[in-house]
Amino acid sequence: MSHLDWLLWLPFRESNSIAWTFLRPFSARLWIVTGCFFFVVGLVVWILEHRINDEFRGPPKRQIITVIWFSLSTLFFAHRENTMSTLARFVLLIWLFVVLIINSNYTASLTSILTVHQLSSPIKGIESLKESDEPVGYQVGSFAGYYLSEEVGISKSRLVALGSPEEYAKSLQLGPGKGGVAAIVDERPYVELFLAGQCTFRIVGREFTRSGWGFAFPKDSPLAVDMSTAILALSENGDLQRIHDKWLMQNTCSSDTSELEADKLHLRSFWGLFLFCGIACLMSLVIYVLQITRLFCRAAPAESASPDQCPSRPGNIRRLLTLMDQKEDRTKNESKRRKLERSFPGKDQDGESLRNPKRKETEGTIGATSA
Repeated sequence: MSHLDWLLWLPFRESNSIAWTFLRPFSARLWIVTGCFFFVVGLVVWILEHRINDEFRGPPKRQIITVIWFSLSTLFFAHRENTMSTLARFVLLIWLFVVLIINSNYTASLTSILTVHQLSSPIKGIESLKESDEPVGYQVGSFAGYYLSEEVGISKSRLVALGSPEEYAKSLQLGPGKGGVAAIVDERPYVELFLAGQCTFRIVGREFTRSGWGFAFPKDSPLAVDMSTAILALSENGDLQRIHDKWLMQNTCSSDTSELEADKLHLRSFWGLFLFCGIACLMSLVIYVLQITRLFCRAAPAESASPDQCPSRPGNIRRLLTLMDQKEDRTKNESKRRKLERSFPGKDQDGESLRNPKRKETEGTIGATSA
């Protein structure tokens, strides 16, 4: 018993460039999620940099423009604003990696769409053929008609019997709108033989196998063993494949799968990248909020119940927002650090004097004797 390898093929056309072709590489959902992440990353970087970076401060209108410009400029790695916060640099590093992957895939997909041949039908396989209402062709007298109606579930009213390769080509070229068919289902040998002389049609979808036919011999016939042995020998030494290539692969266009329509890129292909970037943004914001809360608790009024406990009053939220909006005074911190550095040598000398009082007395005695 052998198998029937059913194949589905359709006409194809050259890709026509239209005004909105640049939107075709991504699905609508992927475009929306990507745009939202551009805004979210820009907002997160602004929050992390607002207190310490003058480039992210100023009037509200200027800050909004800065967020939008910074987020969009990362698409071309042309952002001019310097990031000073470690958390902001971490978020920006992750986001630039995501942008690099998305940009590379968009460029490759758009190039493919503008250069490859496109299918002239929305049918992509047997499942989409089953869901559509368009007529389907099959070889007259073959098992395909019964299989499509009983096994696949396609209505018999949609099936059109075709009796010759010329009818195949004519029906596909006319299409369902002019009395033709949208696709044809047939066995692999007949499909390959037909496509060997027709370069305007392509196989779509995966082949679907159905047990159906084989060589029949009388019971206990010696020909069954001889036939099976001969076919096995032809398959093992490669003669069977060479016969196939000689008679069924005369034209390279019958197997040129590089010209098939390139599918759009969907969100499921990049959800891991977006999840990773979202987690990085969330972690950075949590750490930043903890740092601000710690500063707020330290700056709490002295009349609080406990020095380690933050006061719980209605004005705390307003003071917390004010603290987040205040410019961090790094000049004061630098001056304190410099004062401490200047005081270290004096402290070291005092400590040395305390540790070696006899040495100081000896130095004083030597000085008096010399005088």
